Amino acid sequence: MGGITGRHMIGEYLNTTPKEENPTWGVMGTGFTEANEEVNAQTDSKKYINDASATGSVKSYEWTKPIVADLIEDEGVIAYLTDIGRLMKTGGDCETEHVSVHFNKPVTGKENTFYARKIGVSVAISSFSDNDGEMQIEGDLLGRGDIVEGEFDTTSRTFTKRISIAVLPEN
Repeated sequence: MGGITGRHMIGEYLNTTPKEENPTWGVMGTGFTEANEEVNAQTDSKKYINDASATGSVKSYEWTKPIVADLIEDEGVIAYLTDIGRLMKTGGDCETEHVSVHFNKPVTGKENTFYARKIGVSVAISSFSDNDGEMQIEGDLLGRGDIVEGEFDTTSRTFTKRISIAVLPEN
């Protein structure tokens, strides 16, 4: 039986060059004090006439990752986020991609490669705040679309989408 997954076992990467053909995956590490994943299930319920209780279902998710970071502008991801917030960018100018890398789930036969999940995000910076004389940046990464499963090579910093093979039923 394994123990509880430590926060350090889930790496966070953000594409800091979303308009380029090849992504630049910057590490969300030094400076970040918070990066929680909230999946926010959107639910519905219906009560049928022959049941005393309602039937619940999950209709969709509203993925969000609240972030808090010390304003260390030498850190590439923090500089990228700071630029979005300071210039109050909107629309496509604040859209990029995020990857969560699970270091506790290595891919068999591939060195430095781990299970990963990628999602498109909109960067929503809400404040630049004073934390006892030191500046912080706060905001949210807002999910855009569905999670894409795959693997992430931490040496080359490349994400590869998981390929599923459809099997046709026999006639």
